[in-house]
Amino acid sequence: MPLRYIEFQAPNRAVMARAAVPAPAPAEALVETVQSGISLGTERMWLDGSAGALRSGRRSYPYRPGYALVGRVVAAGRDFAGAPVGARLFAMKPHGSHAVLEASDRWLALPDSLGDDDALAIALTATALHAVDRSAPAAGDGAIVAGLGTLGLILLQVLVATRTGPVVALTGTADKAALALTLGATAALTYDELPDRRANLPPIRTVFECSGVAANVARVLPLTRERGEILLAGFYNEPIALDGEVVFANELTITGTRATGSGAERGRNLARAGALVIAGKVRTHDLTAHRFRAEDFADAYCLVADRARSRGAIRVCLAWQ
Repeated sequence: MPLRYIEFQAPNRAVMARAAVPAPAPAEALVETVQSGISLGTERMWLDGSAGALRSGRRSYPYRPGYALVGRVVAAGRDFAGAPVGARLFAMKPHGSHAVLEASDRWLALPDSLGDDDALAIALTATALHAVDRSAPAAGDGAIVAGLGTLGLILLQVLVATRTGPVVALTGTADKAALALTLGATAALTYDELPDRRANLPPIRTVFECSGVAANVARVLPLTRERGEILLAGFYNEPIALDGEVVFANELTITGTRATGSGAERGRNLARAGALVIAGKVRTHDLTAHRFRAEDFADAYCLVADRARSRGAIRVCLAWQ
């Protein structure tokens, strides 16, 4: 069977491309994919042609989407010592029936006790850890997680597992607020409830903005105490407008974060993320999932493209076997 992989060839044109399955080089390994995860926000932007990298000219089509997969090693070069043939692992690679692990790739061996769904959470757990590391709370400081998509729900769990202060979840819907409480949030409320309940919230040092919606940054800006901080953990495809009066009067710090970090940070964050997920500190099997066979990728991307339908989707997965 040939290598199958998803390729965006132009706006709103996604195809299942085919090629010969590559043979790994001496220091490489070939992985056969079991399941891969779709990034709703990022892949929607590339699918509809609105990605900032396209507008700036930094990137162009064709584009291979995807960022996380689970599979097994089916062949290895003589110098690849990381995992034996048959080993199950997680890798940060694009969608495809197979992936070649190179020396620069990030991956982790997995215990068979860890399900595929939770294993796919390792990538965003590493992203959440990087965002938390970029913040500067004192012991016991309160935090808000705004925007409860997959990243926000995972970041909430990372805060609960690694910090001692209260964690407040802020979202648009009551069902996600209820879900946040089951995942360990100290309090959870909707934006509609915020005006009436804000006075009862603990003092907030940090707001982690995870929605990726530029307009939401201005909405959460006033929620921190003086000399608080706003961590921009989402990916914002539109310009962000800030109220200078709020920023300067309160001496706020605005910090951007980028995925799992850079350089050696990426490997460390991935290892830490794997440990949290394997220990059950971060879980996703309770989160709403939409699963599609890889052959039905067009249906998956119809869901991704339809904002109304995908609003309730927290995870979208492709099964390759």
